[in-house]
Amino acid sequence: MRSILTCLILGLALSGCASSPSRPPPTIEQIVQMANSGRPAEDIVRELQDSRAVYALTASQIIRLHEQGVPQSVLDYMQNAYAEAIRRDARWQYESALWWHSCFYCYGPPVIVMPR
Repeated sequence: MRSILTCLILGLALSGCASSPSRPPPTIEQIVQMANSGRPAEDIVRELQDSRAVYALTASQIIRLHEQGVPQSVLDYMQNAYAEAIRRDARWQYESALWWHSCFYCYGPPVIVMPR
């Protein structure tokens, strides 16, 4: 009985570092559809935050998305999230020499979407 309880406690302790799977990030086309359907910019940003989506957009892609009706606040969020992901990754790489590297991914890395 004691060994079962020990295994259960150990399993719960180790599972605390596992990140829960997030839903897949919306595609660029879905973001345009959400914007054109009249969905508020705050809802679109919340959807991106919930999916942990990070988009590596070029300047021309940002202009095209703006022309297709994606609100400026959504585009700003997408750019800021990408810049923050780059900073976070650089910080993790630097700190991995000093700390246990895999622990930084306990909270789950961002999902970087490379649009076509």
